[in-house]
Amino acid sequence: MFWETEVGEAWLRRMMLATLYIFGLDCHVGADKLAQFFKLIRIDTHVGVSPSALRQQLRHMENLLPLFQQQCENSASVQPRTIVAAMDETFFGDFLILVLMDLSSGYLFLEEISDDRRFDTWYKKAIPRLKALGIEVNHAVSDRAKALIKLAITGFDCQSGADLFHVQQDISKWLGAVIGRRHEQAKAQLETAAALLQKKTDNNLAELVQVVDAERVYQQIKETRAAYHENLAGISEEVHPFSFEPKKINRAELVISRLERRAQAFEKIAQSQAITDLKQTMNKFRNQVNDLAGNVETWWRWVMEILTGLSVDEATENWLIYSLLPTVYWHQQLHKTQNPKQREKYRQAWQQAAQHLQANAFTVTLSECELQRWLEWAEWMARNFHRSSSAVEGRNGYLSQMYHNGRGLTEKRLRALTVIHNFGLKRVDGTTAAMRLFGQTFPDLFSWLMAEMGDLPLPRKGKKRIDRNPLFLKSVPA
Repeated sequence: MFWETEVGEAWLRRMMLATLYIFGLDCHVGADKLAQFFKLIRIDTHVGVSPSALRQQLRHMENLLPLFQQQCENSASVQPRTIVAAMDETFFGDFLILVLMDLSSGYLFLEEISDDRRFDTWYKKAIPRLKALGIEVNHAVSDRAKALIKLAITGFDCQSGADLFHVQQDISKWLGAVIGRRHEQAKAQLETAAALLQKKTDNNLAELVQVVDAERVYQQIKETRAAYHENLAGISEEVHPFSFEPKKINRAELVISRLERRAQAFEKIAQSQAITDLKQTMNKFRNQVNDLAGNVETWWRWVMEILTGLSVDEATENWLIYSLLPTVYWHQQLHKTQNPKQREKYRQAWQQAAQHLQANAFTVTLSECELQRWLEWAEWMARNFHRSSSAVEGRNGYLSQMYHNGRGLTEKRLRALTVIHNFGLKRVDGTTAAMRLFGQTFPDLFSWLMAEMGDLPLPRKGKKRIDRNPLFLKSVPA
């Protein structure tokens, strides 16, 4: 038998542990279903695959994974690291989870079940964790929860930036649903009136007027809907460190003025459609404008502090700010976005910046070594511009899926999922979050786990089936 050979036994072990790791831990499939799967592929005669045996294996994995992260963090090179952090709380049933992530690498520093979300709780959990790893937070992006703002300003001693994701979401809840519904209603009314007019053989003036009115209403709501989408996307377009126009940069004052124009446009749209602002969405938006602009201004201060520390001359500084950085930045944005319209805008901005970089006479004066050094710095700097905590929201969505599939989340399972996220998940370039944060390679998580799991459980010897006869009555002593 193949399973009885050394190669077969190794393959069987890898297959079983990989199934438990991927489907049991990462996908939260229950032990009963996994046991059923193993029986269908007929390995239950060689390995113990009962639900209880599989649960024991999964618990063993949950206990081992945090040890792997601890070993890797202890072996990481000790050096100060500056990050842009994002914080959020997500609620599941009777408990909540506090999440703290480095936006550039995606590394989760904190993902813990907590009883509350007060500043003191955040501070006690986050600060010691970051200090142990030598992490300094230069900028923190979050929603406008008071505890998170205080954590950034008081706890991390940095600027608290408003989250673009929540800003756009609030406006979408206020205007988007109403405008979308009215657009569909106007379209349906126009189609109904046009179909009714086509059925009539005589020219009925009333029905013709009805079609004209329906066409007018539809065109108005169509234009309003287009203006809404343009300004909603425009909020994102305003919060960039560089302008779409070549050789121009954005600073806080310019971002604030442009966002105010967007706010006025939304108010005009709401007025034209008689949509009341019951939740004071525009006031909330205007209260966050300075913090949205702060995302841009903080990044520019970071750039200038680094260049000042490097004692860069004026010619090199101008080349970096107006030529190299915008080229690298727009190139990164081009490959990050999935929106076709934004992608085209980013492509044009990148092409213009790249042409300006090539035409700049200073570029040809640099050696290949110098150019490569500044290119690596520009790529690192561009990766550290963040204006949204959407990565954390995506993580919250994943945890929500795990929780709501009917099994909930335990503290041990959550800790294991955090380790898989940091050391197991890989991007297209083959790097994990830990590799991107610490700048070094670590042992393969699953290979380490296989070496530590030990022997597989042996199959059970099933009891002989007893057919019970309801007509057979045992004698009972008097």
